[in-house]
Amino acid sequence: MAADVVTVEEAGRALGVSRATVWRLIQRGELPTVRRAGRRLVPASALKKGIRRSRGPSVPEFSKDHPIFRLVGAGRGGGAIPGARDKHGVLDE
Repeated sequence: MAADVVTVEEAGRALGVSRATVWRLIQRGELPTVRRAGRRLVPASALKKGIRRSRGPSVPEFSKDHPIFRLVGAGRGGGAIPGARDKHGVLDE
C-alpha cells in the first residue's frame, strides 16, 4: 500500500484512538478520507496535522448560587417540606 494513505486501523493507532472513534471522526468530517479500490483510506498528511475538533461553547462552572444546589437535601427531610415531589417548586423559587 502506498505510504501516502493509511487504513482506518492504522490511523487509529497513529492518533491513539479506537477504530470506532476514527469512523466517528470520518462521519463528522473531522478527518478527511479517500476511496481507493472500494476501501476507505486516510491520507497520511491528515494524521500529521492532527484532528481538527471544533469545540462547542464552553460550559460555565457551577457557582454556589446555581439552582441545582437548592435541590441538595430536598426530599430527605423525613416528611418535611420540601419533598422529592416538590423539586420543581424548589427550582422555581
